[in-house]
Amino acid sequence: MDSTKTSVTFLDGCVVEKDIYLFSCRLDSQPIDEYDLGIIEWYVQGKWIYQKRDWQVSSVCVMRPTPTEARRASIALEEGSGIVGLYWPGAKATDDGVLPGAEDGHGIASLTDVKQIGTALYVCGFGGKVFRRSSGKWAILDQGLKAFDLGDYMKQGLPIKQALVAASNTQRNMNAIDGLSEQEIYCVGRAGLIFRFDGATWIEVESPTNANLHCVHCAADGWTYAAGEPGVLLRGNDKGFQALQTGVNDDFYALTSFNGLVYVGGLKGLYRLEPDGLHAIDTKQGSFSCVALDSADGQLLVVAERWLLVFDGVNWKRIDDPDNV
Repeated sequence: MDSTKTSVTFLDGCVVEKDIYLFSCRLDSQPIDEYDLGIIEWYVQGKWIYQKRDWQVSSVCVMRPTPTEARRASIALEEGSGIVGLYWPGAKATDDGVLPGAEDGHGIASLTDVKQIGTALYVCGFGGKVFRRSSGKWAILDQGLKAFDLGDYMKQGLPIKQALVAASNTQRNMNAIDGLSEQEIYCVGRAGLIFRFDGATWIEVESPTNANLHCVHCAADGWTYAAGEPGVLLRGNDKGFQALQTGVNDDFYALTSFNGLVYVGGLKGLYRLEPDGLHAIDTKQGSFSCVALDSADGQLLVVAERWLLVFDGVNWKRIDDPDNV
């Protein structure tokens, strides 16, 4: 792969602090089936900084200071290596954490989301995989969520053809994770799956849909929101979830809150949930695919595939990656 950065497609993004943002990207020049290269970028008050990684980065977040770790870190989750990169301010090298099971280069496929919840980092992925980093150490946290896989069924004595069918019917492929606290965490995924972690084990929550859910957001009002395709938006808690009538023909991939309202990002643009329903937001950019949303320090970050928008509650500001212009 050429060592010179060329145009990119944004995959995820988050607010580090006011006017500083972190993104995961994919080079447009990469073959469609190539994942052994990832790009992360920082936008720092008008300046772009990028760094390559050895695997595509599926998710980024910021780890805010905690009682046990006083420094802030930028976090990059590699999709298939089982490695989570921690970028500490001022450090000369990346602090790469290896998830349990990924040792010696074994890797872990299809890791989808990383979030800080409480004082810990959480990672989820396909096959019901969940990991937690607490006090600097990663551990498996899939009690009640991890599904039987092919190997489990074959150990039970099933022939390989029957084991393949059984495994395909029980896979819990999770796309996103978020939490109100470390005793109330939600994980959502394909076929409408919703699981809740109570601090000890994962319990499946009844879902009103079998549509794929791509994102989840635990809002400050105590409600948890999940969204997916086609136009599915759910709201609920440990008692259950209900579908909100959106009237929107779009697939949703991002959720966040800003100034007390929930924002939803879809393949056709940006929406805001108001008391009378879900409304499209005119950002003066026309139709665009929203891949990520985040908010912090008085700013709403909207990540499109080629550029980003920042909203301060009054004005919209578009920022272009110079390699995409």
